Amino acid sequence: MPPELHGSRLSLRPLAPADADLYCAVYTDAGLMRQVAAPLALPAAQRAFVAALAANASDDVASAYWVLAERRQGVEVGLLGLIGQAGSEVAEVGAMILPEWHSQGYAAEAITALADYAFATLMLAQLQTRHAAGNRAASGLMGKLGFVLITTDAAGDHGHRWALRRDQWRQSGASSLARSG
Repeated sequence: MPPELHGSRLSLRPLAPADADLYCAVYTDAGLMRQVAAPLALPAAQRAFVAALAANASDDVASAYWVLAERRQGVEVGLLGLIGQAGSEVAEVGAMILPEWHSQGYAAEAITALADYAFATLMLAQLQTRHAAGNRAASGLMGKLGFVLITTDAAGDHGHRWALRRDQWRQSGASSLARSG
């Protein structure tokens, strides 16, 4: 089971069976998924949720999933995932923030907490992420956090791919930048 992580305003708690409705609502929502990938049909979202729970229950920490909860108001603001392969030094990070919480720094705070954990505890060498070519908010976020654009394919669902190396994270000061807002 992945640990609970914390930012200045967020608690990142491991995904649990009670989170099925939130998870499925996020991944079946066409509006929310438009900048990420095609939305899932409900049965596919339910299967993905079961797989995410299995990843969290596994001793293999290469993949893990969290619910982002805003501490002051006690509400859920999104989901965060770390997807990797056992024995690999590279994993992919993805954040899905509910629309009413967009542009408030929650994705930066969540990814910062995850990067700190991934680089210091899991000893990953690199985090990667990807998003649709037209997602300017995600591009700005990745730049703010110190990720470097490594691939651009305007035609692909995930046209922009970014990478952040552990040594870049330490040097960039992005950890303290995102924590402060």
